[in-house]
Amino acid sequence: MERLYDVLERELGPTDWLPADTLFEIMAGAVLTQNTAWGNVDRSLAALRDAEALDPRTLAAMEPERLQTLIRPSGFYRNKARTLQELSRWYIARCGASPEGAEAIADDELRAELLSLFGVGGETADDLVLYVFSRRTFVADTYARRLFGFLGFSVPAGYAAFHRAFAPAVLASSLDVAQLKEFHGLIDEYGKAYRDDDAKAASFLADWDGGPSSAGLPSS
Repeated sequence: MERLYDVLERELGPTDWLPADTLFEIMAGAVLTQNTAWGNVDRSLAALRDAEALDPRTLAAMEPERLQTLIRPSGFYRNKARTLQELSRWYIARCGASPEGAEAIADDELRAELLSLFGVGGETADDLVLYVFSRRTFVADTYARRLFGFLGFSVPAGYAAFHRAFAPAVLASSLDVAQLKEFHGLIDEYGKAYRDDDAKAASFLADWDGGPSSAGLPSS
């Protein structure tokens, strides 16, 4: 994992992944980006910003219909509005609306609590754990699955199984929180630049020699 990170960083970094004015904006964006393009998320975030609603207490108290209207460009706006409000209320009650309020919560417990909220799946939870709460985790998204499959790893289907299989190897590396944030950004930037296996085979990773045997993970 460290070798892969080094190669990606040399070729593609830095990514400045998930830029935002506030940590809560990252939280909202992680919910809104589910099943939609980032351009739509930008429109929703802009509407929330214009309404001075990019704040957990404001969102928690807002009329659901009003919130749905503001985030409509992101699609699935009824469910996403409910998720944003549940997440905001949890963030206030459990953390005092500050990441520092979660310092006493163990990493696994924090992730489990996030997963228990309506509409928060594995990828969203890991985004929040990593980018908001600054805990070490692996975002096992589609771009990572495609990359690891291309590199010869045996990649389980589904987010949860992929995360279970690969998070231990990622967390056993020396990559710190900042590097893990960048690792996620680098993987996604690579996936956007080289979208299929033919493109990957012509990329700078074509001759990468840190495959399954060296990582201690099963090959395809």
